[in-house]
Amino acid sequence: MVFKCWCVGDASTDLYMMKTIYYLMETQIRKEEEYIQILQKIGLNHSDATVYFALLKEGPKGSTVYELVHHFEGALKRTTIYSILRKLIAIGCVKEGGARDNERKATVFIATKPEKFFKKLISEKEKELEKLKKIEENYVEYLDLIYQKGIEHSLDEIDEILHPYLLPLVNKGWTITSFSQTKGMPMFEYEVYDIMFKPKRYRYINEVSFHAFIFDYDIENDENGLAFFIRGLKKKTNEVIKYFSQLKEYSLEDTTLTFFNKTYPGFHLKVKLEELRRSKYYEKIPDQVRTYWKEEEKVEHVRIKSGGNKTDDDDFTTTGKAINSATIEIWQAVSIPVGNKLFFLWAESHKLLKTMIEPIFKIEGIR
Repeated sequence: MVFKCWCVGDASTDLYMMKTIYYLMETQIRKEEEYIQILQKIGLNHSDATVYFALLKEGPKGSTVYELVHHFEGALKRTTIYSILRKLIAIGCVKEGGARDNERKATVFIATKPEKFFKKLISEKEKELEKLKKIEENYVEYLDLIYQKGIEHSLDEIDEILHPYLLPLVNKGWTITSFSQTKGMPMFEYEVYDIMFKPKRYRYINEVSFHAFIFDYDIENDENGLAFFIRGLKKKTNEVIKYFSQLKEYSLEDTTLTFFNKTYPGFHLKVKLEELRRSKYYEKIPDQVRTYWKEEEKVEHVRIKSGGNKTDDDDFTTTGKAINSATIEIWQAVSIPVGNKLFFLWAESHKLLKTMIEPIFKIEGIR
């Protein structure tokens, strides 16, 4: 940039020159402030960015604290500048560069070359991102589950068509922790109501599931359609187990369950005790549950106390087998078709399922 020289004594030209210089200085300051704001976007506060930018302008020769104090004309105190420099050294954008002999061996501080610093910064952020992804992969679903468990809903939020089935459970002190409703599902044309309850008393799984499917025709008497739908429920349940509990070795076995002298198709989840302990989904290990395993073509029945210790049981003949290898029945599920409705329920015990089924039988007139 070229500046013209005016003769001293010309007031108008002197004023013009002063205005021009002031404009150039203001423009320079404004431009520097833009750079400082950019540096703030990488995590530096305004004072940190200001000191780093001041060192950047000095290039490889750097500055001493004395020079920086003089540069900021008292806007930043000596102790403040020392504190900022220690912080900048810690994050890698400033380094010490020895001492200057003519200034009482004062330490010189040099800005790290921006290209090198930004590469280091990006590398660290990428590592942090990878850690966050691993945390998300391993824990977010559990944290979300804990969050959902802390939510309580009122019966008024749920479609009135389900109130008669759910009110007896609410009156027993059960709390509704989540619900969803979907209408117009393809293929079968049905509505889905998905309600999760927290029963007042439970052993180790503090939730039960109440699903109601309402079709536009009599699903109960459509044998093939019903069988196909129940297979789909089992497949979906298997996906949910893998997602939430992250059990690796388990079995979802078909069975039949009897309630009030009526037998219905269902299945139960069985898993080894050692596998159950690895899962973060379950709040506590069962106090007493019936376990199964095969030995010499026989099925032995064992009861487990809290902590995995076996009880004194005359039927227990597998004393040499580790308790942890025993297979535990975690919960049961049952499908109950009634006209154009299908109720799909699961809970940790036959007793809890019976509690949910009793209102259904009364309302639907099942004898």
